[in-house]
Amino acid sequence: MKPKILIDARLYGSTHTGIGRYTKNLLLALKNNSEFKKYHWTLLIYSELFNQIKNDLGDSFSYIPTNIRHYSLSEQLFLPFILYRASPNLTHFTHFNKPLIYFKKSVITIHDLIKHLSRGPSTTTRHQLIYWPKYFAYLILTYLIIKSNQIIVPSNFWRYYIISHFHKNPKNIITIYEASDPVFSQKIHSIKPPQNYIIYTGNLYPHKNIKVLLHALKNLPDLKLKIISSQQLFKKQIIKTVNKLNIQNKVEFMGYLPDSDFQDIYSKALALVHPSFLEGFSLTGLEAMSLNCPVISSDQSCLPEIYQDSVLYFDPRQPQQLTDQIKLLQKNPKIRQDLIHKGHLQVKKFSWDKTAQLTLDIYKSLLS
Repeated sequence: MKPKILIDARLYGSTHTGIGRYTKNLLLALKNNSEFKKYHWTLLIYSELFNQIKNDLGDSFSYIPTNIRHYSLSEQLFLPFILYRASPNLTHFTHFNKPLIYFKKSVITIHDLIKHLSRGPSTTTRHQLIYWPKYFAYLILTYLIIKSNQIIVPSNFWRYYIISHFHKNPKNIITIYEASDPVFSQKIHSIKPPQNYIIYTGNLYPHKNIKVLLHALKNLPDLKLKIISSQQLFKKQIIKTVNKLNIQNKVEFMGYLPDSDFQDIYSKALALVHPSFLEGFSLTGLEAMSLNCPVISSDQSCLPEIYQDSVLYFDPRQPQQLTDQIKLLQKNPKIRQDLIHKGHLQVKKFSWDKTAQLTLDIYKSLLS
């Protein structure tokens, strides 16, 4: 009888940001793996995503639709019974919120522990009486999960952090890099002369540090900023900073964009700026590189590990450093072209096929 592997795919697809892209591309690559048919595969999915996921993956997987949401009390109390009923030999939770009363064999992907380092009233829109109890519950949950499970992380930065702060056995935590979404790498388009704008893509949480980009923009009179973000949290705070700096005519909030719109916007940008203090892996920069868009990046957390020498770096606490790097690209078209070339080479170092094979190797070791 084939071993049964169940994967929690509730956060599937680009609308669930980086975790959604990870889940989707991992499943697509596993489906194409030569060893796929040696196992019976089941996906736990949100009911409203059934048609989309079935269209992407077909009948290669069995499906368990559910309306039990992430981070809910129902997830802790009722989801374990669904999992026990499915009776898998191994469960892969693609996010850290495994139910505490589910005791069968499992592996968990922890994309980051940013909330451990970015915390407090300034990092939430909730009232403190709600925020702090939920925050301490999160700390307890992550501690228990890290201590008792096999862990996958997307960068060595977080592997070393977990080993040192949680005294995790290094044998039980594995780094498996992710990759740019293949939809952005289907063909290399010709390099276009840049227009007078830069791009920021991602949510607007404080650790993303978009304010340093706004302050740099104040000193770049001929440049505009396009913000691509599907989430509205913290948008009001960003707008306040925009108004305070009097740069309203230089900032455009574009909201959520489908993947099909990225090519034109990215390829015409001077650069994508990644000003974050903390990241888990950072698909954003690799996707920009795939689309002929050079990257100017913070030099913090895992970003130098993932980007290496393919970007221009700056100290995210120094707006002037960011301003200088942007001006360097404006004045030197050859540097921009060199970064685009280096970006193509960097993107090729990562592969979803490799991610899937390494993940399957972990499945096999746990099943044995």
